[in-house]
Amino acid sequence: MIATPSAREEKHLQVDLGEVALHWTEAGEGPPVLLLHGLNDSHRTWREIWPRMPGRRILMLDLPGHGMSTRPDAPYTLDWNATQIARWIEQLDLNDLDVVGHSYGGGVAQWLLLKCRRRIRRLGLLSSGGLGREVYPWLRLASVPFLIEAFGQRWMGPIAGFAMARATTSDARAEIALLVSYLRQPGSARAFSRTVRDVIRWRGQTRNLFDRISEIAELPPMRLFWGERDAILPISQGTAIAAQLENCELIRLENCGHFVQWEEPEVFTSALQAFLDARNAPPVHLRTARPAEQLG
Repeated sequence: MIATPSAREEKHLQVDLGEVALHWTEAGEGPPVLLLHGLNDSHRTWREIWPRMPGRRILMLDLPGHGMSTRPDAPYTLDWNATQIARWIEQLDLNDLDVVGHSYGGGVAQWLLLKCRRRIRRLGLLSSGGLGREVYPWLRLASVPFLIEAFGQRWMGPIAGFAMARATTSDARAEIALLVSYLRQPGSARAFSRTVRDVIRWRGQTRNLFDRISEIAELPPMRLFWGERDAILPISQGTAIAAQLENCELIRLENCGHFVQWEEPEVFTSALQAFLDARNAPPVHLRTARPAEQLG
């Protein structure tokens, strides 16, 4: 394993966990912050965020089957993904860890509370999955069993590039082109297909924060961040969840789509740092029973 990089230098690192080799980039020194990207994305999604967070050790991980991590023949369920990330956290011996997850990465971040809650200090969820049923229609189509896995590899790059261009209000053509190059790697369609099938069906998302919330003895301080123009996961999901969780504030970002970290990096980073720096942030608590909208 490569040594921790110096304060302002970004370094690439990789560790082989046996089931998968995980790649990440790391920059800075100080309290650790783990940033988790969403479906068909990579560590590069945080390129405008980490330079704006001095005084912290920023770890930007490529999820299994994404970016520069390997693409084994594996289940890619939410539980499997979270298990691999928890093993990585244990191997690096990260404690008092702040975890920030975008989209599917938000779902993984939630699931980490079941795997290594004692190591997690605070949780930030950016346009997160697992907080409602509604989801972009194309992702429902992608959940059709074996369709993408069997026939989709040659189309992974073009389709994902088109979807990401539609999901953001910023001009990110160069970054989308880089993502397309990652997605052309063999095994990307298999990883994507199996990941989607585990969390989405024709009716929408099938995983929810409330499914296993009772198994967590104490939830950490949490904050939600959402673009008001999100076409992938509507901000109404964040509004509903914030209403159900005491001490869980929803930060609304105007004129932003799904990729807030691309569109308004300075505004988002400022809001995120305010949350991470706040003294004595209270843990969240469930106000009532699981909302009816989330049942079924």
